[in-house]
Amino acid sequence: MKPSLLVLGLAAVGLLIAGCSTPPSAKAKPAAPVAPAPAPAKAPEVEPPAPPTPVSAEALAVVERLVEPTEGGLQHERAEATGFPQAMASLQTGASAPTVDQPINYNGQPPTRGLTADGASAELVDRDWTGVVLVPVNAEFAKAYTSIVRLTSIEAHPLNDGRVRTWMRVRNVTSGRVQVGVACRFMMKESGEATMPRFYSLDIPVGEYRDVFFVSPKGSLTNYTVLVRAGS
Repeated sequence: MKPSLLVLGLAAVGLLIAGCSTPPSAKAKPAAPVAPAPAPAKAPEVEPPAPPTPVSAEALAVVERLVEPTEGGLQHERAEATGFPQAMASLQTGASAPTVDQPINYNGQPPTRGLTADGASAELVDRDWTGVVLVPVNAEFAKAYTSIVRLTSIEAHPLNDGRVRTWMRVRNVTSGRVQVGVACRFMMKESGEATMPRFYSLDIPVGEYRDVFFVSPKGSLTNYTVLVRAGS
């Protein structure tokens, strides 16, 4: 009986030692929370460009009369660009803008002014130009022409109320400063005769040029003539 008790005692001690030497099981750490992926940035909404302002019926009638004139009319053709950069100040809001051919040394030119058909001085303060550019097919139509200057550019710009703003570039071709008067007579279908010429005085230094414009009266323009004379 005693040997059996001894064996049981040793087994109990062995179990106790084994239990004490067994390391405690490590507790699993909870996983760190994963931050949610940021939502993709929403692209800003881009409003589609507004459609261009349509050319008025009055201006379209002018274009038709000048591009396909009746007998005695001055024929024009449409151009994609204007050679008068300052005309852009009169472009109607929303109108399709033509490209601009900027002349050499244009930035040194003074502000452009002109005259209305009744002789009133005019500046580019009204945004009334449709953006349509018409150029005479035959620009050799100046009367009372003086040899001291040359007309190097002429354009007709139909306005939204049916009038036309004509532009001229006058270059000094002499070896001295010159003073010239420039006018534009408008032939109106309703009256059957040209308007009275109103001269705008231009002082042009040697080798330079000046731009001037004239505004036709209301009505059906069929033709116009540029008048140039020496002096004011």
